[in-house]
Amino acid sequence: MGAVIKVDNISKLYRLGMIGNRTIVEDINRLIAKIRGKENPYLKVGETNQRNTKGISDYVWALKDINFEVEEGQRFGIIGKNGAGKSTLLKILSRVAGPTKGSVKLKGRVASLLEVGTGFHPELTGRDNVFLNGAILGMTQEEIKGKFDSIVDFSGVERYVDTPVKRYSSGMYVRLAFAVAAHLEPEILIVDEVLAVGDAEFQKNA
Repeated sequence: MGAVIKVDNISKLYRLGMIGNRTIVEDINRLIAKIRGKENPYLKVGETNQRNTKGISDYVWALKDINFEVEEGQRFGIIGKNGAGKSTLLKILSRVAGPTKGSVKLKGRVASLLEVGTGFHPELTGRDNVFLNGAILGMTQEEIKGKFDSIVDFSGVERYVDTPVKRYSSGMYVRLAFAVAAHLEPEILIVDEVLAVGDAEFQKNA
């Protein structure tokens, strides 16, 4: 067995109060620094993320110099306060966001469940969303058809499978989304706090 996840010195810098974290002026300054062989100047001004204190910089390090490895077959949990960067780290591992510095190496098929209803269309039925979400995760139509009954049975929403998911509770959303992701049979399954909205029986089975 070997490492299926290798996180090497990753950091993530955000700029407060902006939808994006870059401006044209900043991009030019970064480019000039790169041409001159110097470090990105904005990597030096960021502050550690502290929600209860007022900072003096518009730049905040959501993550700073994170290193770890996860071996094949290992379960790995990330624990910390709200705002500690847990979700940011999971987004980077899921390739939803990229690190400002450092690198992440993943070995094998990856499935992610980061938010309730990720990849679901509220107007579509549970049945339609199984096929939609399965395709997004990389499953073929034949693969989804072959696993459909098992997915629905595992999710426990068989009675409502032909009902638009906008009428589902948060727990039903998660049950179905998790069932699809689990049947992808990934080597790496990344899960945020979405399972917290499921009932005790489902959390135990999941």
